[in-house]
Amino acid sequence: MNNINQHSDEADLQHLQQAFERHNDLSESLFESVEKLNSTVQQIKAVHPDCHQTDDDNHLARHLRALIDAIPGGIVVLDPQGLVVEANEAATSLLGEAINQQSWRDIVKRVFLPELDQGELTTDDGRQFSISTRPLGFQPGQIVLLSDVTQTRQLQRAAQQNLHLMTMGKMMASLAHQIRTPLASTLLYLSQIIEGDLDHYTSLSFNEKALARVKHIEKMINDMLVFAHGGQFNMCQFSVQDLFIELRDQIRPQLALRQARLIINGEDIAAQLRGNKDALLGALGNLCMNSLDAATPQATIQIKIKMSLRGMLSITVQDNGCGIDAETRRHLFDPFFSTKVDGTGLGLAVVKSVVESHQGRIAVASTPGRGSRFRIFLPCQQGMKSQISSMSSPG
Repeated sequence: MNNINQHSDEADLQHLQQAFERHNDLSESLFESVEKLNSTVQQIKAVHPDCHQTDDDNHLARHLRALIDAIPGGIVVLDPQGLVVEANEAATSLLGEAINQQSWRDIVKRVFLPELDQGELTTDDGRQFSISTRPLGFQPGQIVLLSDVTQTRQLQRAAQQNLHLMTMGKMMASLAHQIRTPLASTLLYLSQIIEGDLDHYTSLSFNEKALARVKHIEKMINDMLVFAHGGQFNMCQFSVQDLFIELRDQIRPQLALRQARLIINGEDIAAQLRGNKDALLGALGNLCMNSLDAATPQATIQIKIKMSLRGMLSITVQDNGCGIDAETRRHLFDPFFSTKVDGTGLGLAVVKSVVESHQGRIAVASTPGRGSRFRIFLPCQQGMKSQISSMSSPG
């Protein structure tokens, strides 16, 4: 029965993904259709500039206008100065009737919230819109397409949550198996301490081993709890600089213990993140500890922070360790996959979960014998402002 439910859930997720792809294809098709309609009308006017409109011309114009108004997406035409010169019914319903000759930049500021949500605009009532712009081509100016993706994003979040729950079900079964071994060892050591006639040093050694096994179990459970959040973290705003100051403090003892160096470039970047600082700190610390485990003594971890071309915050964590082969890389973020004898197999799965819960993504590149490079992309306040500015400008 469980297999049947799992196949059913996976089929539902595939159907949702196909629906999302059809939505994107439809938006692109609408964009091209509007461009062709405008281009055709302008070409007719250019060929016959002095002709008087006939009833047929008027009928065609009304027909074209009706078609454009029937398009569910908002269509706005801007002149070279960024002023609205044309809008269909969907656009005026969203933006207001009196938008003709208004600045597109001012309209965006008035109608939408200042922050982007997953790279999209959001209204006060929670509706989410994707926005696309293209040059008119046949004359100076731009055409803007606004698509209401509120329901699509809700379905995506539901699909992600269902997928997360499916993964959690598999992990719970694996967790019980993973805990059994260290728990059995802990019970054995403790029983020897209580019942055995041990000397002081042997008893102390067994105590340390039992404590180590308990800490191992605690780490697995903590990682499991973080993964189980599935993005349901308490969010707040904080600076990138503060995040990396705390990261330095967190891993300084491990660096000293292993005679390793941490080099951070770009930590003074003037950017703000919105998310859970503790969760991100844990994820970055996890990557650094993996780098220390993979490297030889006197290892070097280098972190580079900068803005990407698409306005995302890029964080690169690079080491000079042993590297990762291609087969291992394919399973690196799978829950309970580990190449360490005492590894929980949840560390990188948690890192990926935390990054994705912040609407980000993570990638890895590695060559055996030459180290590894993990790269994280996160939306940040500075990048959001630059994207809104570029979409508000017709240039």
